[in-house]
Amino acid sequence: MKTHKFIFTQQAQKDLKKFSPKITKQIRKKLEYFSFANDPLEFAKPLISLPPATHRFRFGKLRITFYVQNSVYYICMIKFRKNVYE
Repeated sequence: MKTHKFIFTQQAQKDLKKFSPKITKQIRKKLEYFSFANDPLEFAKPLISLPPATHRFRFGKLRITFYVQNSVYYICMIKFRKNVYE
């Protein structure tokens, strides 16, 4: 089974540090789950005006924005919904 690679940008790494270790662990576990999916994009929704991110995953009240390049998923931002779309 093919696994998909997820890479955190510097901004996403900064965002991740703002959450408790418990939440961080849950986020990483969810991304690991997506990495083993046939197509992680089936869990995502497209974004229109948040470049460079083209899609987002929903994780409770959090949104994980990302883009895909050469079959690698680059995590751009991890923020609460109310803060992402400002």
